[in-house]
Amino acid sequence: MPKLTTEKKLEIIKNDFSLWCKNFIKIVDNEGKTVPFELNKQQEKLNKNMDKFNLILKSRQLGFTTFSIAFCLFVACNQENTTSLILSYNIESTQEIFEKLKFMYQNIPDKYRPKKLRDNKMELKLDNGSRVVVKVASNKPLGRSFTCEYVHCSEFAFWSEFAQTKGLLGLEQALAKNPNSKLIIESTANGLNEFWEMWKKAEKGRSKYRSFFFSFVDDKKQFKGEYDIAEKWYRETNHGERLKPSDLHTPIEKKLYELGASLKQIMWYHWKIQDMKEEEFFQEYPHSPSVAFVSTNVSVFDTKVIVDRIGNLPNPLAKKEIDKELPKVLLPYLNKSLFIYKNVKPNVRYYGGVDTAGGGGGDYSTVTIFDSDGEEVCSFYNNRIPVYKFASVVDILGKYFNYVFLCVERNSFGTPLLERLRREYGYMNLYKHKIFNQFGRKRMQLGWATTSTSKHILITDYKEMFETGSICLNSQETLEQMQIFQDIDGKMGNKRGEHNHDDLVISSALAVQAMKANKWYV
Repeated sequence: MPKLTTEKKLEIIKNDFSLWCKNFIKIVDNEGKTVPFELNKQQEKLNKNMDKFNLILKSRQLGFTTFSIAFCLFVACNQENTTSLILSYNIESTQEIFEKLKFMYQNIPDKYRPKKLRDNKMELKLDNGSRVVVKVASNKPLGRSFTCEYVHCSEFAFWSEFAQTKGLLGLEQALAKNPNSKLIIESTANGLNEFWEMWKKAEKGRSKYRSFFFSFVDDKKQFKGEYDIAEKWYRETNHGERLKPSDLHTPIEKKLYELGASLKQIMWYHWKIQDMKEEEFFQEYPHSPSVAFVSTNVSVFDTKVIVDRIGNLPNPLAKKEIDKELPKVLLPYLNKSLFIYKNVKPNVRYYGGVDTAGGGGGDYSTVTIFDSDGEEVCSFYNNRIPVYKFASVVDILGKYFNYVFLCVERNSFGTPLLERLRREYGYMNLYKHKIFNQFGRKRMQLGWATTSTSKHILITDYKEMFETGSICLNSQETLEQMQIFQDIDGKMGNKRGEHNHDDLVISSALAVQAMKANKWYV
């Protein structure tokens, strides 16, 4: 194999960001030493998998701002007439980013460093026509005067609402219309704001953004100094003993260890939460996307309980794992709209809740079924199914699970569903609600009538059953809807926004009412 010339090696390096950083970029490490910038595991993953639009949810201080600054210089030094733009949420952060940028630039070997034409507080312009601009994400249009090869939005969750919406729209339009241009949004979590909305869409494949999650667990070096301090503290408070695998008793300790956290990292977790809430720790240093958004608890339900459950959910049963043959009508929905978590058992009573929508693509028609012990065995949700087909699904699903005692919300489309269940399918095992007429005579009415008063009863009962462990939810979609279920000025419902729903919350709460009634009409 012929030996590579210096020119050929340089050409290879100039076309490989990782190699270029290792050879030409210097950074200051945690010990204050100036060292070559070698991408860590998370940075390398991003480098190899970046798309045109990228969204990063991360733990603090994993080096993505450093990655971004280096990438801007990589573009500027190796391509002519480009603009790279980095935006952060305040002036202090922006100035710090620009100081790091200038440090990196000054430490590029003279031979390979383009000369600078302009160097002010917010811009570095080179003699090849390329420049790097650093700006604050303010309440003004962003990116209007730029055509950018690369845009990096730092700590996006802490931007203003205007910058997260209108500002981002301008940045997307400013991105150069070529296959190599890139936009990266990265942030730690900051409650259920626009960043959360974007993350949920990207995570579920409903967005042009590719989602990346980076946990503190994956980086064993970034907080090495603190890890050593934490271990010393742990020994001093535990009779000189270091943490051992046999000492891991709590669910969170076991979860972290299962995800690959070292024992030092778990000792560090215990050290950190001495002066901060656990929820605050996991917002700053999440081990999964779901825990990152716990700290700002706007939900009616205890978000920590929700997240703990999300972290321990079983997988829905595959077709081959289902013991009792599933009716043909239900097969097309299996593990798309219909999820079965436990096999039906003979002689067990099941209780269900039903929330009906029109099938026009907005709200979802949902079914939730619990066994007599309170464990969720089945969920169904579909926003395209018309009422007449949904009635058939409810009937067949109810009879499949030993003739479920169903509590159906009778409001709106619920009334025609009840009529079909009784008249067309002869389904008799239905919840009846006691009401009084104007003469004080009581009568029983099919279904649950939701009013402002009865909805509070419905949700309060459900909240108590869930948070006291009287019911066990297995549906991740239900739990995620519970995270955004709010009580604002006495009105209960999901957080407003596209793709935000609460239909499974309602069907689950109705199922709880079926259990509380403890009736059986068949």
